[in-house]
Amino acid sequence: MLNALRIIIKNGSVVLFIVLQIICFYLIVKYNQKQNQIYFYSTQVYSNNFYSKYKSLVSYFNLKSENERIITENALLLKKYYTTCSRKNIDTLLIDSIRFKYQIIPADVVNNSVSKRNNTITLDKGIKDGISVGMGVISDKGLLGIVTDVSEHFSLVMSILHSKSRISCLLPHCGFFGTLVWDGVDPNVLHLEDIQKYAEVRKGDSVVTSGYSIVFPENILVGRVIDLTVESGAFTYTIQVEPNQSFFKLTHVYVINHQYKEEKEWLEKKAEIYE
Repeated sequence: MLNALRIIIKNGSVVLFIVLQIICFYLIVKYNQKQNQIYFYSTQVYSNNFYSKYKSLVSYFNLKSENERIITENALLLKKYYTTCSRKNIDTLLIDSIRFKYQIIPADVVNNSVSKRNNTITLDKGIKDGISVGMGVISDKGLLGIVTDVSEHFSLVMSILHSKSRISCLLPHCGFFGTLVWDGVDPNVLHLEDIQKYAEVRKGDSVVTSGYSIVFPENILVGRVIDLTVESGAFTYTIQVEPNQSFFKLTHVYVINHQYKEEKEWLEKKAEIYE
């Protein structure tokens, strides 16, 4: 402590000069709009540059574990694919024709919100990578959302944690279809609507995509039933679903596109003319 005081006393003029400079800089930035904007812009540039280098460094040291994760994931997908083929005993040519209807584009999450009423996910792939509005987005664990906006290098996804999200889903155990929505409260709880109260629904039942919408293939896991009730006088369940994919841990995703999506939408719009 005494040594520190001696240093301050010995270099008092220098210390006082530095303190006054800091105070002056603070006052200039705080009470001058133009200087404040310059300071804000400069700090953003340097912080983004620093973060980019830091992320690159971390990514470099994580390459080995990341490669192992991807290899494991691909192995599980292949195992699931061949198990499904052998179990259902379907002709291989037919399986391949279904399989290759969907184009798959891997992407990384660069921004993600979970605390808003209308949450979105930003991906590092855009028009130049083949992504367009209306494509579905999934992870290796489940359903995420639908692409709503794209630029040259980025795309914006309407998360299923969004007030306007409506996804057709199925309860495989009982075969009933419903609509998956979010009430804007808990990001760990979704709601499955329009399931008739006489359906045999149980806690723990899996919830998957129905395949009715061409945006998503059928049987993509969404989550599991954690609670269900029937209100007095109601004809449908109130079903709570826990998403299988935690939205707090999003890093890698897959954008999927049905090759004939535009043709299907064109045909359905044409049919609306005659209604």
